[in-house]
Amino acid sequence: MAKNDMEVIEYKILAYLYESLKAGHTTALEEVAWKCRLFDITREYWLVIMKDLIDNGYVSGLKYVEAKDMECVLETGTFAITGAGRQYLRENSTMSKVRETLGETFKIVLGGLVGML
Repeated sequence: MAKNDMEVIEYKILAYLYESLKAGHTTALEEVAWKCRLFDITREYWLVIMKDLIDNGYVSGLKYVEAKDMECVLETGTFAITGAGRQYLRENSTMSKVRETLGETFKIVLGGLVGML
């Protein structure tokens, strides 16, 4: 599994939101934007991933907006993981494989980002 596979990026975003919730860290969309500490992908690819997370109900507080010549993600409330997002992290076999693949290094980077270190 490549570090920029959609499932890997989705895992990192959802894990960030879940760990932020547990740590009392205020989430910020820019902490998981296309060029951030957790990953470095194109804006276009990031928009596809965010649309998927929003459409599947895994995140709340965001709205995907598409117009004739633009696409964007707007914050409409508190950016957070939903119950469906937590369940997806826990029970999806692909998410389990991603978690194992990323290992301790990702946990350390994520902990530094949400203030758990």
